[in-house]
Amino acid sequence: MIYKQARPMIRSGDVLAWSHRGIHSWHDLKIWVVRLFQRSEYSHVGTAWVVGNRVFVIEAVMPKVRIYPLSKLGDFYWLQMGAYWRKATETLALSFVGDDYSQLQAMVSPFITPPDDRRWECAELVATVARQDSIDLGAVYTPSEVVLAAQKRGAPLTYVDGGE
Repeated sequence: MIYKQARPMIRSGDVLAWSHRGIHSWHDLKIWVVRLFQRSEYSHVGTAWVVGNRVFVIEAVMPKVRIYPLSKLGDFYWLQMGAYWRKATETLALSFVGDDYSQLQAMVSPFITPPDDRRWECAELVATVARQDSIDLGAVYTPSEVVLAAQKRGAPLTYVDGGE
């Protein structure tokens, strides 16, 4: 599906995932190392946030949790979660913006539960926001675990071509 078709159907609370393939820069190498540690097909996940006819992603990336236009992030996978996206969910998700990202927590997340320290890795952030919206993704701490847990809940996985 192309982004122009998917955009009007994406809802706040949907899970978005990326699978980073090539190594062409220092940044790509760091992503590959995190994927290796996590044993993860997907390199990153975020939560969709739709506001004012715009689609954004709330995501934990280096160096901070941020809000970023989805249209600027290229190809991705979209999981329709059927979230209610209550006001409390939005308030919680937005309260994390500006918190620190932890590359160390991202690398060790398959092995230990991240501490409750307001330092985030992407899967931990997505699962925390989903829980606030009464969606239990379980104790998931890698992008692949988030995608698998969402699929087990019946969320279809759709590849979206982010190109125009």
